[in-house]
Amino acid sequence: MANKEYKKGEIYSHQEYIELSIIEMRKSKSEHSDKTDPKVGAVLVDPEGRLVETAHRGEIRSGDHAEYSIFSKKLRAKDVSGYTLYTTLEPCVERNHPKMGCSFHTIDARIAKVFIGHKDPDPTVAGDGVYLLEKAKIAVDFYDKKYSDIIAKENEQFFKEARQRAKEANDREITPSLTPFQKELTNFEITDFSEEAQRVMIERMGLKFKMGTDAYNTFLYKLSLIKVKEKTNTAKPTGLGLLLLGKEPELEFPQARLKFTIRTQGQDPIIKDFNGPLVLLPDKIEEYLEVVFPKHVTRTNFPRDEKRDIPYRALLEVIMNAIVHRDYTLNPKIMIDVDDNKVVVSSPGIPLAPIEKFRTFSVASNSRNPKIAFILFEMGLVEERGFGMEELSKLEKNGFQKPTFELDNNVLKTTLFRGSSSTITTDVKDLKGLKELLEHKTLTSAKYVELTGVSERTARRHLNDLVKAGKAQKSGDGPATEYLLIE
Repeated sequence: MANKEYKKGEIYSHQEYIELSIIEMRKSKSEHSDKTDPKVGAVLVDPEGRLVETAHRGEIRSGDHAEYSIFSKKLRAKDVSGYTLYTTLEPCVERNHPKMGCSFHTIDARIAKVFIGHKDPDPTVAGDGVYLLEKAKIAVDFYDKKYSDIIAKENEQFFKEARQRAKEANDREITPSLTPFQKELTNFEITDFSEEAQRVMIERMGLKFKMGTDAYNTFLYKLSLIKVKEKTNTAKPTGLGLLLLGKEPELEFPQARLKFTIRTQGQDPIIKDFNGPLVLLPDKIEEYLEVVFPKHVTRTNFPRDEKRDIPYRALLEVIMNAIVHRDYTLNPKIMIDVDDNKVVVSSPGIPLAPIEKFRTFSVASNSRNPKIAFILFEMGLVEERGFGMEELSKLEKNGFQKPTFELDNNVLKTTLFRGSSSTITTDVKDLKGLKELLEHKTLTSAKYVELTGVSERTARRHLNDLVKAGKAQKSGDGPATEYLLIE
C-alpha cells in the first residue's frame, strides 16, 4: 500500500480512500499504559467525491477519537450533510460522560453513507454502532476482506484484549441493548435455558465460573443473553439468549429451525429438521453430514485413499456461516437441499456485502449477529476468521465446480456442486497433528491448540482424523477427551 501524497479537494477512487484511512490508522497514538487502544483512521469525502478531511486517534489531543476529531474539531463549523465517511473501525456508541460516542457525532453531522473497515471486536457492543447508523437512515457498507484483514492484523492485540474482556466478570456498567433481539422475553424464565447447552458453552469457551454464579450471570448480562430488573433482582432471557441457550427456542422463533431435504433419483425425499439451542446445533449437523456424505477410506495399506463427491469442509462452513450470519427476524428457515448433483444452502437475510463480493470471494468477516459469532467462535464451532471464503475459493483448484451465489428476494443461496468421486491420497506422515502426537504420546484438543495455535474446532478435526487413520484412539468424552498414540 503506497504512501502516496493525497491533496484535499482532489478526487480519488473508492479504493484509494480506503487505503488513505488505513494510512491514517497507522498514525494513531495510544493514551493508555495499562491496556491497548485501537488504531483508527477516518476520511471524509464530499458528494462530488473530493477529499475533504482526514483524522486518526489522538491526532489533536490524547484520547480523541478519529470521527470526533473530524466533526467536532477540524470541521466544527462546516455543513457536511450528505458527505461520505470512511472509518477503519465501527464508530463507538458509548463514551464516559460527558463525551458522546462517534456514532452519534456521525448521525448529528447528517452523513449520507459510512464505509466501515471492521466491526467493533468487543462482542458485547459489536454491531450497535451499525444499528444506530442504519436506524438514522445512514447507508452502511464494509471494506473488502483484504483491507479488513489488514485492520485486524494492525489491531491484533486490541482485538484479543476486547474479546477476552467479554469473557471476564467485572462490575462496570453495561451498555443497554439496542436491538429487539436483545430485549427481554417476558413469557420465558431463566429455567427455560438448557443446562446441557450452558454446560457445553462454559466448557468449550473455557469460562472460569460456574453456572448460576454471579460471575456467570454477569457474563450472560454483558452479552445481552439475559436482562436484569434491578428493583426486583430478577432476570429474564432475551431473544438472543433463548436462541443460543433455550431448551426450545423454536417456541418463540420457529424460524430458528434448520431443514435438510435430500432427494435421490427414484426414492422419496428424506426430510430432517434440526432445532434446539444454537450452541448445540453445529455438532449435531456435523454428525449428520458424516452420515449423508460418508468418507470412503481404504486402509489395506498406506498411503490411504479417501473418496468423496462433495467438498465436505466447504459445505460445513457454508452451513455454519448460515447459522451465524442469517437474519433471525425473518420467518424462513435455513434450508439445505441435497440432490445427486448439488447442495443448495439457503440463508434468510440480505447479506451485509454485495453479491459480487461473494462471487470474487472478497467478503469481509462481518456478522449480522456478532454475539452469536463470538460465542460459537470461542467454542470452536466456527473456523478461523475468513476460513469459509478461503475454502470456497479453492474448490476449482481441488477439482470441483466453482460455487455459485444468488440472492433470491431476501435469501442468500449458495450452491456447491457434487462431482464424480474424487480421490484424495494422503500419506500418513502428512496427517496434521501426527508430529505432535508422536512427540507427546497423549494429546487433548486444548493441548493441541496450545502447541499449534489453531482453533479448538480445527484441533478436534485434526485429532479425529488421526483416529480415523488408525494412529490414535480416544479416551473419555467432552473437552477432556484424550487422544492416545497407537504405537
